[in-house]
Amino acid sequence: MRRGKPDFWLILIAFILLGFGLVMVFSASYYKGLTDYGGDSYYFFKRQLIWAVAGLFLFFVAANIPYTIYRRFVGTILLISILLLIAVLIPGIGVEVKGARRWIELGPMSFQPSELVKLSALIYTASIMTKKQPVMDSFKRAILPPLIVLGLICSLIVIEPHYSTTIIILSSCMVVIFCAGLRFRHLLFLALTGIPILVWVMIMEPYRIKRLTTLFNPWKNPTADGYQIIQSLYAIGPGGLSGSGLGNSIQKMAYLPEAHTDFIFAIVAEELGFIGGTLLIALFIALILRGIRISLRAPDQFGMLLGIGITSLIGIEALFNLGVVTAMLPVTGVPLPFISYGGSTLMLSMTSLGILLNISRYTDMPAKQKKPRGPVSVPGR
Repeated sequence: MRRGKPDFWLILIAFILLGFGLVMVFSASYYKGLTDYGGDSYYFFKRQLIWAVAGLFLFFVAANIPYTIYRRFVGTILLISILLLIAVLIPGIGVEVKGARRWIELGPMSFQPSELVKLSALIYTASIMTKKQPVMDSFKRAILPPLIVLGLICSLIVIEPHYSTTIIILSSCMVVIFCAGLRFRHLLFLALTGIPILVWVMIMEPYRIKRLTTLFNPWKNPTADGYQIIQSLYAIGPGGLSGSGLGNSIQKMAYLPEAHTDFIFAIVAEELGFIGGTLLIALFIALILRGIRISLRAPDQFGMLLGIGITSLIGIEALFNLGVVTAMLPVTGVPLPFISYGGSTLMLSMTSLGILLNISRYTDMPAKQKKPRGPVSVPGR
């Protein structure tokens, strides 16, 4: 395949989101840096800027690596990801924070293997579902193999524990499997068996049940379990139409926990109001629509499925985060892609977009370079 020009709109949206995220991280974190990190109001911004530069580097590297290479080395990518998930559970290698062992320290930085696994699971799922096309009618031969691998990955992540990441990986991979031609009877069977298992895993930990019950009535315990949700709503409500102005948030001044990470959208709504929040959501919608367009125009099925997987991953993460911040979902610890403070998530998001951008380089070839296609028979679902 010969490469064409990359998708300009995807690049533009990525740069706008990255720049907007840097501005909001500084605005949401400067007070915390000033009070908790020796008077350095730029503490979080400087670290996020380093990660943003690293993310840009990975973005352009991934944009210039033919996406078909990932299918060639899918076994190695998957193995490394699983080994990292195992390593993070080993004391002395994995770092425990607030009862969860999700991080591996790399000098002054820390890395979340589960973020890398999100992408590697999508690459694996897209690859195996492309391979299984001739046997898509058989649940045992087509659907069961990826489910076993995904089950192993999700089991390791649940042990950390990180239940929300498990749901995100399963959801985005199921979108890939569905787009690959999942039969309706297989989909129904997975729903009837998978949902009860996920519910059972959720209720195994009392804190998850407490988060769920708190969602329905956060004012029952406003100084403890419901505090974060209430403070988030207190930030969003006064924002009004145009907000209090960039940098003028009250809630970020030690009232709203995790204001610069998981709850940064609440600060966006408080400072930039309904207009700013709506424009940010519109950017994510534009990104998702662009990703779908690129995926549907991919030259092969692997490219289409991988592009759909990456697009759905970003969309699901954004949806989870916005749902939590607006008290529509229980607190999950899912950051807002490109916007929230955090190196692992930012670099993964930029790398994923780089891969999507590479797929776009093979979709806009001149008409004379494209071979005419005859009628394509699509098997019914």
